[in-house]
Amino acid sequence: MTVTKNKYWDIDRTLTHNALFYVIVGNRSAGKSYGCKKRAITNFIKKGEQFAYVRRYTDDLKDSLPNFFKDIVKNNEFPEYEFKVDGTKLYCRLKTEEDSKVTWKEEDVCGYGLILSTADNKKSISYPSVTMIIYDEFMLDKESSSQRYLRNEPKTLLNLYETVARPGTEHPRCVLFMLSNSVSINNPFFLFWDLKMPSMDKPDGNGKYIWHHPTRPMIVENAVKQEMVDAKMQNEFYGIIKGTGYDDFAIHNEFVNDDETFVEKRSSTAKFYFTFIYKNRKYGVWVDVLQGLMWVSEAVDPSYPITYSITMKDHRPNTLFLKNRNHAIRFNKFIQAYKDGCVRFESILIKSICYEILKMTMNI
Repeated sequence: MTVTKNKYWDIDRTLTHNALFYVIVGNRSAGKSYGCKKRAITNFIKKGEQFAYVRRYTDDLKDSLPNFFKDIVKNNEFPEYEFKVDGTKLYCRLKTEEDSKVTWKEEDVCGYGLILSTADNKKSISYPSVTMIIYDEFMLDKESSSQRYLRNEPKTLLNLYETVARPGTEHPRCVLFMLSNSVSINNPFFLFWDLKMPSMDKPDGNGKYIWHHPTRPMIVENAVKQEMVDAKMQNEFYGIIKGTGYDDFAIHNEFVNDDETFVEKRSSTAKFYFTFIYKNRKYGVWVDVLQGLMWVSEAVDPSYPITYSITMKDHRPNTLFLKNRNHAIRFNKFIQAYKDGCVRFESILIKSICYEILKMTMNI
């Protein structure tokens, strides 16, 4: 089945929001990477601007960079130009005569491949013409992937951004695109910047689903397009994945590791029970004796004296370090309530975070 271009993600309409950081989450084959690559090449051809293509680990870049231009060339996007990948440098130039062997020059470099895990080694290198950074596949599927996020990965990405963009200097404005399939909102970036997925009820004037960060020049876009959804559902592969849960991820852009089970708002009669701190964030546990339920919420009562710290890093004065659960009476009751199916979570993110905590603490 032929899929027309309007079924793919449109970067031009996204750029009308004039953000500095763009977080783009879309279903597979939505055209996120392709759209960014095409825009980056266009910027080089028209304005001489370069780009950086970022992957997390060495093997990620080693596997992807040699094929960076493959789909662009196949679709004949720039018929008058030829492309080359040499090491971590990406080249673009007007086509030469077929029988000529003109040497590629530094002025033909349109982009650079960068590895996030080794970004600290590049701090002294200058990228004066880079105006666009593409961080591809920033979310990891912790259920099926053997890879792990870097320690303090958002800060590592910010360090790389500063190395390339040199904010506060004469360096031109440099935008960052973070691209991913929908895996889980419980990821370091959503937690670090307190990001939200946009509501699907109110598209913007361009028909896009965008969430604007209230205090930062950042947006999050749900890049699912109904035209692509319809096209995929008419393909025979849909008969293989329909009803498996994989269809929600691959077609409908639903987060593969997130579901709404046990997610609900706490009752109006729930009373505050205790606070716990995890990864420098506070969460409140509430209890409704009449319903026999507990809720975990971002709402806390700062006047309440009982606060548990889950890890040593979270430990503060006036908190109870959860090293030995024998002395954590209320937390033990919370764990028992969870085992009995009597704990609810006020959001999918809180649920996902609590699952991490419960896996740790149930072994203490």
